[in-house]
Amino acid sequence: MFYSGRSVKNTKSDSAGAILKDAQSLAQTIGFELLEDELARDVQAALRKALKEGVVFCEGSTPLAIFRHAIAAAIGRVHEDRRAPLFLRFLKDGPYEDAGDIPAALQGKRLTDDETASAIAFIYSHMVNCFKGALTEMLAVAPCLRVLRELQKEKRLPGKARLYVGDSVWAVSRRGKGFAKAADLHILVQRRSPTIPPSVAIGGVAEVKSYFQPPERLRRQLDQHLARARRGLRVGKVVYRPDQITVGCEDGARAVRITVLPAHWTLPRTFHIDQKDGRKFLHVDPGVPPSVAESVKRVGPLKRRATLRWSKEALDAAAYGMTFWFMEKVGEVLYSDGVPKEWEGMTAAEAGQNAAKMMLYYAILRCRTVRENQRAIALYNSYSFGFALGMNFRNPKGQREMLWPQDLDEILAIGQNKDGCKIV
Repeated sequence: MFYSGRSVKNTKSDSAGAILKDAQSLAQTIGFELLEDELARDVQAALRKALKEGVVFCEGSTPLAIFRHAIAAAIGRVHEDRRAPLFLRFLKDGPYEDAGDIPAALQGKRLTDDETASAIAFIYSHMVNCFKGALTEMLAVAPCLRVLRELQKEKRLPGKARLYVGDSVWAVSRRGKGFAKAADLHILVQRRSPTIPPSVAIGGVAEVKSYFQPPERLRRQLDQHLARARRGLRVGKVVYRPDQITVGCEDGARAVRITVLPAHWTLPRTFHIDQKDGRKFLHVDPGVPPSVAESVKRVGPLKRRATLRWSKEALDAAAYGMTFWFMEKVGEVLYSDGVPKEWEGMTAAEAGQNAAKMMLYYAILRCRTVRENQRAIALYNSYSFGFALGMNFRNPKGQREMLWPQDLDEILAIGQNKDGCKIV
């Protein structure tokens, strides 16, 4: 829950904007403790094995350094979005704190309803997806490396082929000027010699999704990646022209196409409440993957479909945790000179998280459509009670409702609250 109180004093919006821009410094403050224990172990293991087997990353020579760089890149994508300043205003000024018309005296001092809806959409989709995409790409390294080794064993790819992750490879932009993000992972064979011009063979590309997509759409995306790659690549600091690029490796073989998707299992909805010193503490049972490793399915001679050990729900939950950590860091700047009197006893980080929940509560009051309402409630509930419970607290019609501590007491007692709402 949150401690109400509209006064937000001693704010530093310019400094908060700078925290978005200086993503590298912010990322240096975190480690794998940002993730649940078992998920953190899987990410570390994937990165450790990748480094040992020569996988190429954009930056970082240790699992922690690579993890931090991935988080910094995610923050960078948040900063680059045109709605980033609006997100800071949402935390600082927020929506009007009631239903009805915004009083004339507060117009310009509170977000309009259009601005509030845009800020909610930004957090719900773009911000969450930035962190979720970074996490999923790190996990995808393991099955893609497995595919590479299997194809090398079958002599379909040469021993010199290496796996390149994320921004270690850029392709010519769609407009033909400069370079832009390419496939999520590449299998490349670079040929460099003092006597001949450098060249590169594209042995394969991978498309990684943290959500489910039809196979046909994934196939088109992989085809588009290869089409762009033919027009020019930048691998590290080396730029390859179209005449220096071939698709496929030996004996005219085509490039391998890999898709990586999350698993389908759901997080537990079970929980219990402990009491200590007159306070209640909520404990939600953690999600444990039913499989011990990712799976890779052969869907053609040079086509592979990998399924991660971690599900879409588990990745969503982790990304929500990351965004809440991010709001905590913004709050440390906004309230670095002290928190409002009504929040006395909170740290600056706690004030940042409290401000986020408070503004989301006010946003729910300003929603004009069911879509806006359901998004705002999803964020508010998930930040207050965790993703598994907060996202899935529904009324008898299947719509999300705001979750309160007394609802959890009633659910533990009889499986639903007095209005028939359940965690589904």
